[in-house]
Amino acid sequence: MKANNRLVVEVMNNSFRQLAKKAASCRLCPDLADQPAVLSSANGSLDANIVFIAEAPGRFGAGRTGVPFQGDRSGDNFEILLKHIGLTRSEVFITNAVLCNPLADGNNRRPVAQEIKNCSTFLKKSLDIIQPKVVVTLGTVALSALNQLLGTRFQLSQNVAKPLATENFILFPLYHPSPRVTNWKRPLAQQKKDFKKIRGVVSAG
Repeated sequence: MKANNRLVVEVMNNSFRQLAKKAASCRLCPDLADQPAVLSSANGSLDANIVFIAEAPGRFGAGRTGVPFQGDRSGDNFEILLKHIGLTRSEVFITNAVLCNPLADGNNRRPVAQEIKNCSTFLKKSLDIIQPKVVVTLGTVALSALNQLLGTRFQLSQNVAKPLATENFILFPLYHPSPRVTNWKRPLAQQKKDFKKIRGVVSAG
């Protein structure tokens, strides 16, 4: 346990509650102002060594359930991958580059650059509170959000499943587990192999 001091735990919890409250009241993105921000205790453990960052809540997943990667096919695939390496949701923290569900004509859409920038404060603060050993980005949008925070230019195609040392944690870029990606870019069988490497990265971190 990283947070084995009772006072430290309480400070972490208070800081996170305040952050979640700010996210809930945020109205910086006009197109997302009516969508709930997915940031709460349902995201996972503040004592996690591993933080997963995806793109944004899906309309059938976290946008509906309030739980990252739950309720849609991407969530089903993520659960398979997490179970494959012997981890549970209670051991990790899961968040998104953009905390609200971006929609266009009733469908999920890719977050735009300004939306990612607007949400970067919440992402940075979450990482500051949790202080993970490893940050796993899932997809290009998540990696772009980390590049923005770190001032780096990592590319997913060149750095997939490679541990990248940063000042405060090891960055581990992976593909997103959405059906579109698993069907056309990175099959689930390969993603299982990618996920297997996470344990070793944590041990080395």
